[in-house]
Amino acid sequence: MYRKARESLTAWRWFFRSLKQGDWLWLFIAIIIASLSVTSISYLGQSMKQSMLDKAAQNLGADLILRSSRPLEPRWQSLAQTLGLQTQNSLNTVTMALNPKFDTNFQLVNLRAVEQAEPLRGQIQPSPELPWQPLGADQVWIEPKLIEQLKLEAGGELLLGASQLKVIGSIQPSSLLNPMSQFAPQITMLLSDFAATQLLGPGSRITYELAVAGDPSALQRFRETLKRDAPNFVEVISAHAPSEDLGKTLDRAWLFLDLAALSAVFVAGLSILIASRFYLQRWHSTLALLRAFGGQDRALRRLFAWQFFWIGLSGSGLGVVLGWLVIQLLNPWLEQQFSPFVSAGFLLPMSLGLLSGLLVLWSFAWQAFQEAMATTPLQVLKNLQNKVPFYHWLISFALMLLMLSLIVQWHYLGWILLLGLLLSLVFYSSAAALLRLLKSVHPSSRGWLKISIAGILKQSPLIKIQLISIGLVLFVLMLMTFVRQDLLQAWQNSLPSQAPNTFILNVQPDQQDSVQNLLQSQKIVTAMVPMARGRLIERNQQPLLAEDFTEARAQRLLQREANIAVLAQLPEHNRILAQLPVEDYQGLGVSVEADIAALFGLQLGDQLLFDFAGQTRQYQVRSLRQVQWQSFELNFFFIVEPDSTQSLPISYISSFYQSSAVQRNALTQQLAQEAPGVLLVDVEQIIQQIRQIMDQASGAVSALFVFTLAASIAVLFSATLASQESRIQTWLLLRTLGASSRQIRWIGLTEFALIGLLAGILAASFAQLVSILIAYQLLDSAPHFSPMLWGSTLAISLLILLSVGWLSQKPFLRMSANQLKRHLKS
Repeated sequence: MYRKARESLTAWRWFFRSLKQGDWLWLFIAIIIASLSVTSISYLGQSMKQSMLDKAAQNLGADLILRSSRPLEPRWQSLAQTLGLQTQNSLNTVTMALNPKFDTNFQLVNLRAVEQAEPLRGQIQPSPELPWQPLGADQVWIEPKLIEQLKLEAGGELLLGASQLKVIGSIQPSSLLNPMSQFAPQITMLLSDFAATQLLGPGSRITYELAVAGDPSALQRFRETLKRDAPNFVEVISAHAPSEDLGKTLDRAWLFLDLAALSAVFVAGLSILIASRFYLQRWHSTLALLRAFGGQDRALRRLFAWQFFWIGLSGSGLGVVLGWLVIQLLNPWLEQQFSPFVSAGFLLPMSLGLLSGLLVLWSFAWQAFQEAMATTPLQVLKNLQNKVPFYHWLISFALMLLMLSLIVQWHYLGWILLLGLLLSLVFYSSAAALLRLLKSVHPSSRGWLKISIAGILKQSPLIKIQLISIGLVLFVLMLMTFVRQDLLQAWQNSLPSQAPNTFILNVQPDQQDSVQNLLQSQKIVTAMVPMARGRLIERNQQPLLAEDFTEARAQRLLQREANIAVLAQLPEHNRILAQLPVEDYQGLGVSVEADIAALFGLQLGDQLLFDFAGQTRQYQVRSLRQVQWQSFELNFFFIVEPDSTQSLPISYISSFYQSSAVQRNALTQQLAQEAPGVLLVDVEQIIQQIRQIMDQASGAVSALFVFTLAASIAVLFSATLASQESRIQTWLLLRTLGASSRQIRWIGLTEFALIGLLAGILAASFAQLVSILIAYQLLDSAPHFSPMLWGSTLAISLLILLSVGWLSQKPFLRMSANQLKRHLKS
């Protein structure tokens, strides 16, 4: 034990002396960057994720909601409470409300009866239109628009079924649930008062809900039980994904946060790869001498491993401290961007940062360390190449796997490892091919260009590693830049500033003209889309039964009717993915949304049978469409061709943007008077909630991109300077031969420019390829060739490498030949 402690102390002294001399400077900086990046980005990512989830939960009123058209079994509430979760029962029904002062003034409302007045997450948002009081027995809160519609006053009363209830305030409904369910103004009452209304009876359409909130780990166990045992008719709505497309938005944002942390560690690891190979070469002579004087292999390995341990521990520790300082500087900004802001805590990010610094060192430097440890006494006299056994590659791979598992979600780990392996192999082959191309050009070059190419080819193994490292770093940066732009643009395009926020439903054929005239009088130009309520029952003469499908979504869609558009032309805002040739048309046609087609295994040419209120119709699948549901445009799972011989039981639906809430309320009143039964749906508040979450996700992505960019540039600088010693030797030779400072400067800058150009070509090629794959697979957008990506990559690569070249050459160009010689010997 004493001997090992003494070895550790000796290794520390060697490390500290070498660090003061600048031997480990760039390796030390790379470890600091890796540790700082993981600490900061882990904290930022987790805090942003928790803040966004908390905001979504506040809008939802819970972390999780179980919804069903049938009464929910008590066992689900019991299970949630056993797991330590909070619960609240509620129910919703659509009914008519009446102001007793005006016997003819009926209004369709969405009655919500809650077990407790306050939601499990968030707070009630009172509106100033009426004096507000806490909800009690025989009392209701109303949505502000009902005040005008029912001509209510402070302290007024409402008649709901058999109950007359006192209005004690108005509140803003807060929900990220399906906006089409909010087609009537909301009234909130206590669940204990609902039975007295006598609204629950045979034929009543009641939606039952159980809200759940609490500890994330307990929620996860509750979700797993639900997924395994919940019946098909129970719909589970999570704050993580209150709607399918918003869930995709959040998943993309969080994946990007993980990739930001991975990118920072990856570029730091590449710097360590170069720096370790460069610095560990200096161990060869020392190790050869120690072995020649009888040094034991195990003792030498422990001694030098201790040095590596001190490098990793001190660099990681300093990185964690700097990461903590970065966190303190960013917290005020985060508190402004996220309301509420939920801090993820410092202990886990700092632990991850410390461990990641050590792992990234050993993952990328393991091969160089083993190669150095294989030094024999003969290498004092002769330069021999050491071969590292294959199992050391497996150890390095295992360390890298452990490092990645700390950063990336498990279900992405395999793909990222596979992509990293493929990219490394392809980059290595491409770098070797570019150097061979440069070698073929060398004989025909002249002057300082010939000398620059010769300088690159002289140290081709090191240049090959630099090309791979710099190319991969630029590749990651460019990919993050352009994927980030595509991601933000996809979000912005999916929910534009004037997205439809008003829907008109249930317009009967004889009401179409009066509703259209009313809209035109309000200067609203919109089309009335005919639709019918129908259910898919057969595919190619084979019945489609809910019990034949395992997916809950498929089962629900087969058990209920859907809105089916009846149009001769497909909407322009839907993108056609596949279309049946005209010569294969048979009978009437239907266009199917692509995800629904995949869910039910539908293909072009299939014959589908629908049930429309007792009428059955057969349609051939003519096309598959891509639909952006979060755009709030009128979108449908199925669009059928009109039948001129037999009409369907249709109604009309329309959507448009209305900037004024006052005008929306006035339009609601006019529709109630002139077109009874027509419903106006106001989804402005839900759009604002979704837009706020998207803005937060965009801010998170942008913040982490800037941080990763800064770390990457620092690592590029360190990776390039790691080979500076060989370059100084060349300058010493040129100066000895009489070359001027200007000639040496041009030769050196040309060398850097060539490396930058070659690395830029590598990075741009693969960034373009991977960005196309990501656009197609992840962002659901059309892939495209980007000249901007190529131009930016080559320009940035040349600019960075020339800047590094100029900054690195400047102090040495002022030195004489003797000064350069003394510097190399120091």
